[in-house]
Amino acid sequence: MTDPRDGQPPSAPDDLWCPFPSLTNPHAEQADRQSLDWLARHRLLDGRHRQSDRIGRQRSGHLAARTNPEVSAGMLRLLSDWYVWLFAFDDGYCEDRERGAAPGPLARTTALLSRVVDPEPPGDGLPGPAGAYATALREIRDRVAAQASPSQLFRWECTVRDYLSAQVWEAANREAGTVPGLAEYVAMRRHAGATYTCLALVDLAAGDEVPAAEADGPSLRRLRDLTANLVSWDNDLYSHAKEAAGGQGRHNLVEVLARHHRCSPAEARRSAVAMRDAEMRAFVELSRTVRTDGSDAASAYARSLGLWLRGHIDWSRGSSRFDVPSPAARH
Repeated sequence: MTDPRDGQPPSAPDDLWCPFPSLTNPHAEQADRQSLDWLARHRLLDGRHRQSDRIGRQRSGHLAARTNPEVSAGMLRLLSDWYVWLFAFDDGYCEDRERGAAPGPLARTTALLSRVVDPEPPGDGLPGPAGAYATALREIRDRVAAQASPSQLFRWECTVRDYLSAQVWEAANREAGTVPGLAEYVAMRRHAGATYTCLALVDLAAGDEVPAAEADGPSLRRLRDLTANLVSWDNDLYSHAKEAAGGQGRHNLVEVLARHHRCSPAEARRSAVAMRDAEMRAFVELSRTVRTDGSDAASAYARSLGLWLRGHIDWSRGSSRFDVPSPAARH
């Protein structure tokens, strides 16, 4: 196998090429414990024992620690709590056979949750189980607002709304039994995976704000798109076996490519690895340009995105989130 340091991708799909250092935050265990306590306090998964157990075992705090290895303990706690909210909403709501099966009811829920991140939240609480998610989301939003500049906060709020809207797209595909086309999938998957919501907090957590002209300029927007694609596609490669076993593979790059090219899952997996390796090469090239020509803050941000990519792979390799469930657990 080729050494990743020489700039060439390896051939084995289980050892995804990523030429950035592997680091972890020293506060990982603390963040993991605190976020599980936060999850329980907000009662997001009350009555959902299987989902609660799954999140408890997958070490969400370690995802935050891997992807944000150099932030303070306090910032890591905020990031870890946000990641846990996203996992809980995905497992306990969007992927739930009762709550997330129909796009109409889910659209009403996500529309109401979108209002929760507005500067002035809705005066009345959300009914039913969505209320707990709304309360926890508002708490996260207020914690972000306490640390962020107006531009940083607005950028994060926009990504949260895009994420919530993309959940309705997924629900509509599930209801119709539709596997989306490749172009549609690429455009929507990076929003549905919530990666943009995490990347919007990177410079906030680092305490080194990127000037708005650069943060919203073409180079960093493209770099975020590349990052979101890579995180989504890497996630798909790690999760495909689990999703296929559970009959949920339609929102996965491997399944999309198999339908698009009319090929076997093994051939589609090879195509997916080739796609992500080409995307990684584009990321490396653009990151190098930003770190050479951009401001110090933009250069630090580009470096942090590389660490995010590496950390996501490191966490995915060892997390129980991608374990194939036993036949009994699928029903």
